[in-house]
Amino acid sequence: METNGTGDVAKTKGRKVMKQYLDILDNCLTNGTKSDNRTGIPTIRIPWGATFTHDMKDGFPLITTKKMPPKIIFVELEGFIKGITDKQWYQDRGCHIWDEWANIDAWKPVFEHKKMKETRKLGAKALTADREKELQNETMNETRDLGPIYGYQWRHFGSPYKWNPGNPTENYDLKNPGFDQVKNVIETAKINPNDRRLIVSAWNPLAQPKMALPPCHYSWQILIHNNKVNLIWNQRSCDMFLGVPFNIASYAMLLLLLAKELGYEPGVLRGNLGDVHIYENHIPQVKEQLSREPHNLPTMEIPNENWNGILNWTAKDGYKLKDYICHEKLQGDVAR
Repeated sequence: METNGTGDVAKTKGRKVMKQYLDILDNCLTNGTKSDNRTGIPTIRIPWGATFTHDMKDGFPLITTKKMPPKIIFVELEGFIKGITDKQWYQDRGCHIWDEWANIDAWKPVFEHKKMKETRKLGAKALTADREKELQNETMNETRDLGPIYGYQWRHFGSPYKWNPGNPTENYDLKNPGFDQVKNVIETAKINPNDRRLIVSAWNPLAQPKMALPPCHYSWQILIHNNKVNLIWNQRSCDMFLGVPFNIASYAMLLLLLAKELGYEPGVLRGNLGDVHIYENHIPQVKEQLSREPHNLPTMEIPNENWNGILNWTAKDGYKLKDYICHEKLQGDVAR
């Protein structure tokens, strides 16, 4: 494989690597335009999007040009499948993806109280903008309630959201549990594998004000053909350095789980990527990543001994990753 412009990735003819991801990364860096956004950190952006496609027979699509944390990715996926909205549930399992985010209805009253208390100590002086932002971030970090994020929409679409710190899976109205999209897709696919409505949506405008973040990857669909399950996901906002490698691996695992549940082979994974961007503070890391020669992709197995259906799957003992060889870790700050 070769890339143009800034990237200098070695030829990989005959090898099973993440060429398409690296090509999108390089194209964004080389041909993207500078753009401002809500975070205050400018991006290099391709606003007409891109498409990522990977055939699962070529290996499990876990990035090899930097070290990835599969356990963290799969814990988050388990939480989505189970509809978990408690930040502590993820943290207790070593997943800190959601540490900086929280339901505004939960954190804002606490923040306002802290702000008022601190302002009183200062007398008539107001807090500086920097201190106010710092206090807001501290409060969000401490708040467990994530609101009706991805998994809640997957499993309880339309149900009134109810924060339940005592039981993270009972965060919905028990008398009106909403629509279980994941269960519906599974049951429908078993009856009619040719159905073209096997879709799960996380995009719920009515629930978004309570979400820690509105969904970046907002829907997914499976298509069954020739004894294979193919999965397409749609993503509105695509942080190519930090977020998208996680999204690729997460949806690849979801595809494997659905294939096992339905009794088919995993087929093609496709991502329809909307606003493709690289944050300016990630550019040095992206250049370093593009300079590295990618390794062959690893393989992934869902073991039978711990299998009790996709809805009961756990990341703790629910996968076996083999032959994952990668370059060293590359870190970057999350744009908040």
